[in-house]
Amino acid sequence: MIRIYNGVKWMKIIICSAFCATLVLCVYHNWVNAREVGVLDNAAFEVHRRNRYFRNEPTYQESMTDQVAQNLLDRKKSEDNVLDLEEAKKKIRELEMRIRQLEGGNTRRFPDVKFLNYRTRKRILITGGAGFVGSHLVDCLMMEGHEVIVVDNFFTGRKRNVEHWIGHENFELIHHDIVNPLFIEVDEIYHLASPASPQHYMFNPVKTIKTNTVGTINMLGLAKRVGARVLIASTSEVYGDPEVHPQPETYWGHVNPIGPRACYDEGKRVSESLSYAYAKQEKVQVRVARIFNTYGPRMHMNDGRVVSNFILQALRNEPITIYGHGEQTRSFQYVSDLVEGLVSLMASNYSMPVNLGNPVEYAIKDFAIKIRDLVGGDSKLIYSDAVEDDPQRRRPNITVARKQLNWQPKVSLQQGLQRTIDYFQKELLRSSHSNRNMFQPPEMSLDNAFSSEKVLKTVAN
Repeated sequence: MIRIYNGVKWMKIIICSAFCATLVLCVYHNWVNAREVGVLDNAAFEVHRRNRYFRNEPTYQESMTDQVAQNLLDRKKSEDNVLDLEEAKKKIRELEMRIRQLEGGNTRRFPDVKFLNYRTRKRILITGGAGFVGSHLVDCLMMEGHEVIVVDNFFTGRKRNVEHWIGHENFELIHHDIVNPLFIEVDEIYHLASPASPQHYMFNPVKTIKTNTVGTINMLGLAKRVGARVLIASTSEVYGDPEVHPQPETYWGHVNPIGPRACYDEGKRVSESLSYAYAKQEKVQVRVARIFNTYGPRMHMNDGRVVSNFILQALRNEPITIYGHGEQTRSFQYVSDLVEGLVSLMASNYSMPVNLGNPVEYAIKDFAIKIRDLVGGDSKLIYSDAVEDDPQRRRPNITVARKQLNWQPKVSLQQGLQRTIDYFQKELLRSSHSNRNMFQPPEMSLDNAFSSEKVLKTVAN
């Protein structure tokens, strides 16, 4: 009992001691915290007092002003950097868009062409396809859904005549002279390459002969190699100054072989001879079109032909020059009629030469008066010396074309001339203003196409 009592007693003593110690520690801790808070309050008060003092000092005010100015300058630089960054991003986007266009991601809109499957779609080569007639033929075949390859050395052809097709998946333009061999795979060949106006083919007679001989051999050789059908664009000049009127395909012609026109006349005659030699010897499918005088939009304004000379002189209100007595005759067909005839001839099974022209005949003097009346000016008619070897009569007999191709001209002279005059007026307006960098796409109609060429001084018919 005594032991138990002593244990309880010591337990009470230990508990009381622990309680007293805890109480003492709590009092001491509160006293220390109160002292630290007092010290901090005194320090804060002192800092606040000193800050009020320094804010009233000029040095402090100047330092704050400099700091604010520096902050504003830093902010402006930051804003300028943001603007520069936005400008750089904009330029990058423009460059990316340009790169996509150059790589073929072109957003240009093309005319809606007919869809042909791989069995009916043909790969068609057109030599001289950037020229007057060739470019209209390109439009026709592209709209039909075929793949068209244009080869031109741009002596008389112009890129602007076909630029509205550049970038189209069915179109390809090759800068090439057919005097040099060409190796491609095609189904049909329209061989139109050759200068056709006296001013152009007389400029380099040797090159004219080479184009119509060596160039023709290259195209016939290509047709032989790939098994293509080839259409040779011949001319009414193979009849020379005819003694038979109107001229049928069976007429052999009356040509001066050493005259100023001989490079073109005889070149085309040799071209026809080569075609039928290849047809007989190598079994090449050939078609020969003898093309008579043709006019319309995209013809050269300075090619020296009757139509372009008369229209330009009438539009400028200048005297209309007639070479010779004015009684010599010509027949004129509109370019869309010719294109229709060429396509029909290529698709036909007729392999002999075919005249493509308008059988309506006009005297040159009457033709000049008609153009003057359509233009509406008061140009006078003046007469000059006749051109050497100028044919006196020219009119096609198109019986074969009517029978074999079911073809004849549709566009009247009045309608065709008005369209051509409108085209020349626009070209004169373009050439008289500095707008060469302003792109204006050509109209797709065969009847209303634009072209570009600086108007030069015209020469003989």
